[in-house]
Amino acid sequence: MHNKQGGRQGLFIVIDGIDGIGKGEIERALVQYEQRLNRAVFDSISFSKANSKGLPELKDFWNPPETYYDTIITAEPTYAGIGHVIRNEIIALSDRKYSFETQIEAYALDRLVSMVRVVIPALKHGLRVIQSRSVASTLVYQTIKAEEAGHNNAKEVRKKILSYRGNALALEWAPDLLIIPIIKSIPALMRRIEERKKTQKDDKAIFDNSLFLRKANALYASTWLKKIFLERGTIVRYLDAGISPETTRQQAINIYKEFLESCRLN
Repeated sequence: MHNKQGGRQGLFIVIDGIDGIGKGEIERALVQYEQRLNRAVFDSISFSKANSKGLPELKDFWNPPETYYDTIITAEPTYAGIGHVIRNEIIALSDRKYSFETQIEAYALDRLVSMVRVVIPALKHGLRVIQSRSVASTLVYQTIKAEEAGHNNAKEVRKKILSYRGNALALEWAPDLLIIPIIKSIPALMRRIEERKKTQKDDKAIFDNSLFLRKANALYASTWLKKIFLERGTIVRYLDAGISPETTRQQAINIYKEFLESCRLN
């Protein structure tokens, strides 16, 4: 567990894993649990989509007595600025291709802005931050993209990733709790993704193929990734996302309740 060095007063919770595995289910379960605790939740994702200024800043979610929330929801990439470009251009399926180096640079810059503008101020003011994706995604996804481009020295690629300021800052303010959903059957996951496309917007991302997701799923379960976060005081918990959405949500709640109890904050 992190101490309060650097001015951290709140709790930082991250959900990270492969596409289609149920990160949204976990996030919604945690938000509903927060609301059952009568904690006011600010959705920075909806804010970014609805406001021309893009990402919120501190006064938008913490400016007592006019404005104050207990918990803030964030996501990577963001839905503003470079995050919007990542989602709609850099990782979108198209004839335009961007190198893994460009992907690393873009994610790192988007992460830097999000950390400086939203996450760190929230944590310094005692808010809980619940975030979908983190630097763990870059360590997994861009390591695989580098391998596809012929760079087989994974340690050097990870070293390069962590050399960017946005990624280094994210680990300086590493999450207190990292929840990683894992699945045993990639074919079942691909069927789930195809079903989801019938009712939800298809992101059409370059990562949505079974071979890539199989590799990513294994890296999310790897000891080297876990070690990176454990060394920075993060509690890392895994859940089985292959049973049902209801079971995924319940596992997430159980993990979260145990975590809060360990913090004596519930």
